[in-house]
Amino acid sequence: MRDDARFMEVALRHAAGAASKGQTPCGAVVLDRDGRMIGEGHNTVRADRDPSSHGEVVAIRDAWRRVGDPAILKGGTLYSTIEPCLACSFFITQLGFHRVVFAARGTDVPTHKPLLGADLSAVAAWANAHADWTPLEVVGDFMRERSLELIAAFPWESRGATASGRDAAPRKK
Repeated sequence: MRDDARFMEVALRHAAGAASKGQTPCGAVVLDRDGRMIGEGHNTVRADRDPSSHGEVVAIRDAWRRVGDPAILKGGTLYSTIEPCLACSFFITQLGFHRVVFAARGTDVPTHKPLLGADLSAVAAWANAHADWTPLEVVGDFMRERSLELIAAFPWESRGATASGRDAAPRKK
């Protein structure tokens, strides 16, 4: 629990940094299977004009670049200030993470609209029911109040946030 708080603090700092840049306040941290922090980042969808640049994906990309081998991510842990969406959940399960700790739920985001009504917990239940998938432990609502403060302070409607609660890239005219 002590390490969970330490790594979630890092993710929360990234989320605050994202919000200060007009990005959705989602920060994330990746640990390898031995508990070493190997990746970190925050949402950069608007800045990168890349709809896949959610905080979790940015942190996973950072980890992969640092270690050079995606196999090192297998068995790792991901911390996120907002529950990973269905797309991020797909990457998490494909890469074989064994644990995800998140603060706020997707439903805490004012513009949240889950695809297929699914969330990370539903994805984990499905993966855990199949022997050929890495079992996934999900710890939700960890330090949730801290993330809720960032979510409440963010100007969702003025930022062009999408229904998923993630930033939409500005439209070209």
